[in-house]
Amino acid sequence: MIDFHTHPVLIQEFARKYRNYERVAREIFQIGNNFQPLETFFLQMDVAGIERAVLLPIACRRARKDSVSSNEQVAELCGMSRRFIGFASVDPLAKGAPRELENAVKRLGLKGLKLDPALQDFRPDGRKVFPVYEAAAALKIPVLLHTGMSWAPGTALERGHPLLLEEPIRHFPALNFVLAHFAWPWVWEAVALALKYPNVFLDTSCLYYDSPKEFFQFVFSRQIPTTVIERSLRNQVVFGSNYPRVEIKNMVHALKSLALTEGCLKKILRENAERLLGMMNSE
Repeated sequence: MIDFHTHPVLIQEFARKYRNYERVAREIFQIGNNFQPLETFFLQMDVAGIERAVLLPIACRRARKDSVSSNEQVAELCGMSRRFIGFASVDPLAKGAPRELENAVKRLGLKGLKLDPALQDFRPDGRKVFPVYEAAAALKIPVLLHTGMSWAPGTALERGHPLLLEEPIRHFPALNFVLAHFAWPWVWEAVALALKYPNVFLDTSCLYYDSPKEFFQFVFSRQIPTTVIERSLRNQVVFGSNYPRVEIKNMVHALKSLALTEGCLKKILRENAERLLGMMNSE
């Protein structure tokens, strides 16, 4: 199984090695959990039955004075274990961002692009961002964007509205867009985009109150019917935990508590991610 949404922000060894690592985790990423040895990350994956995890940095130096993990740090972690799949992040408004992304993919070996319009302070439908989308399309990598609510102080809630992505989605039909957090609370809008556009995927890393199981039961039975996933979007949903904000095993259990068939769960927990990452014929 593959966890498509994790953040390497609480690794004890990196807190000792990198000067700003702890401050960034607390002040920018706004996470209060304890720092843990890297081995704890692997144990979390093992308990949840997760074989590989996508690591997501956020290049928000312009907007927040520092980045939440760097491309180089993610590449370093990937070099330590094949269980990690690293994504890159660039500031789409920075000069040379497309070239920086190309370098991260070709030189550092990163496999996708992570953007957070709220934390990075940009409009995802802005024309200045299009060269980065174009570069990602040329590199044949997916782009995962934060959509939905952002807890980060000083961020605009509307930057996470999924319909802001419709123009880029239409303009780049060969580029796969992964909408993080199922765009909660705009779940129906996210579902509508995925129903209309085959290059739109949704990840399950949504948890904003209650326990994972209770939240999933509400979102995927009352906000939207579970059958829309089973019957219409089974090929466009990927599992994401948002670890370390949430324990991976609790998110896996929450997903498995839904009325989904084993075939659909297999697609969400592994096969759809493999297709996005180009792993179907490479491993």
